[in-house]
Amino acid sequence: MGLRDVEDAFTRYVFDEMPVRMLHLPDMELLDRDALKRLYQPHIDRITEENLQDHPIDRSAAIEEMVRERLKYAILSHRWLSLEPSFQDMKSGKILDGPGWEKLKKFCDVASKVYEVELVWSDTCCIDKTSSSELDESLRCMFRWYRNASICIAYLAGTNSIDGFHDDEWFTRGWTLQELLAPRIIRFFRKDWEPLTNHTNDKDGHATNQPILNIIAGVTGISSHDLQTFVPGPFQVDTRMVWAADRTTTRSEDVAYSLMGIFDVSIPIAYGEGAQRAFFRLVGAIMQVSNDPGVLNWAGKPAQIHKLSTAFPSTPACYFGHPDNYRSLAVDEQREFALTNRGLRMDLLLIPVDLVTRLIPPATSIQDRATFRCNLNAFKISGLTVDGPSFPVLERTGTNRYAYSLGIINYTMIQGESKDPILPKSCIAYLLMRLKGTRTFAKMALSVCQDWKKVETRTFITFDLPQDYTVAKRSLLTTVWI
Repeated sequence: MGLRDVEDAFTRYVFDEMPVRMLHLPDMELLDRDALKRLYQPHIDRITEENLQDHPIDRSAAIEEMVRERLKYAILSHRWLSLEPSFQDMKSGKILDGPGWEKLKKFCDVASKVYEVELVWSDTCCIDKTSSSELDESLRCMFRWYRNASICIAYLAGTNSIDGFHDDEWFTRGWTLQELLAPRIIRFFRKDWEPLTNHTNDKDGHATNQPILNIIAGVTGISSHDLQTFVPGPFQVDTRMVWAADRTTTRSEDVAYSLMGIFDVSIPIAYGEGAQRAFFRLVGAIMQVSNDPGVLNWAGKPAQIHKLSTAFPSTPACYFGHPDNYRSLAVDEQREFALTNRGLRMDLLLIPVDLVTRLIPPATSIQDRATFRCNLNAFKISGLTVDGPSFPVLERTGTNRYAYSLGIINYTMIQGESKDPILPKSCIAYLLMRLKGTRTFAKMALSVCQDWKKVETRTFITFDLPQDYTVAKRSLLTTVWI
């Protein structure tokens, strides 16, 4: 029996940080965590006090490093081919063949000979997909497994040289986004299983590696800095959603599930729920742990999931083309979002606007494009044109005053006694429409009418204020349900 704290770290790492199953080389035997622990126990028992004392870092970090070194593994990133070997195939012991099997053997060969590892993982055969609990754990933990791998081998079945690298289908798939961002070391291999470059890490920021980084950045829209230093978490939500906007998955729900690790949130796996419901739950999970206003920075079609709320985007593509203006102000640490049975509750700075586009009877709504104005002293907006499917005229008589408001999302609060909201020169807003059934809005205080609907718009709504920064009246800051 080895050292107690080493044993604890070993057990924790095997059961919390490593995949459920691994292939052990050279015989390609599938090992579960218990079998893996038994196999490597003698290696861990040989860690001595002298080893730890000689280590230049503190004891806990030294133990973790030694455990990881003894359990280092390679992980495969790839596009599925025909006849991929499954978990059941590997357990059956039958003779396998086909493109998928040949790919797996080549991967194991490279991992063993080039990277000298005994353990490898592939999503084709190392997950028992007939077990819902194992599949659920695997999808939730996959980012961590790619992060912890000593090497990620990315096989590009459609690439023969670096000249065609940018056209490989690997860049179009949903799951490969986290497989690009998570690994600390990644190496791309061509169709013939030769390395695409001479570098040991194709995400290394060394000057000689810049050409391939530039290609990856150009294809994915991810900066070289983010490629090299990516940290998972529920921030830069709008930017990170755009990275996934054009990617596709075989199962529609995987659009959401493949983003869990990137945003460091977890939602139950429920295939069959549909893409919109899965994405709705993902955005909700992000809102629960984040105060990043970027999660609100979207336009387009809302998810048709919550009966009363239009505040959730339907797909990552809703963030495409988002303005970056809100980053000119510090994120308000007190910003709160909460999904309730009335809709999404949040504080917005509400600016009442008039719909000035003339209605041509017998139509009851303005189609495609409408113009709005505001006459408040601090918010003189003479003609704000918004594109969208339709804009209902809610009152058939009068001037239709205050049926609409702009809900500004990129504000922050002044610290101190006044605690007034402050706005940058360029504002980002939702177009809000008061719900039917409320009393005549022109006769009400603005803060009383709290139930709104976010109007679907095809473009983001932005407008400029006269000054670089504007202090607004606190009375305009309203808790709303949308």
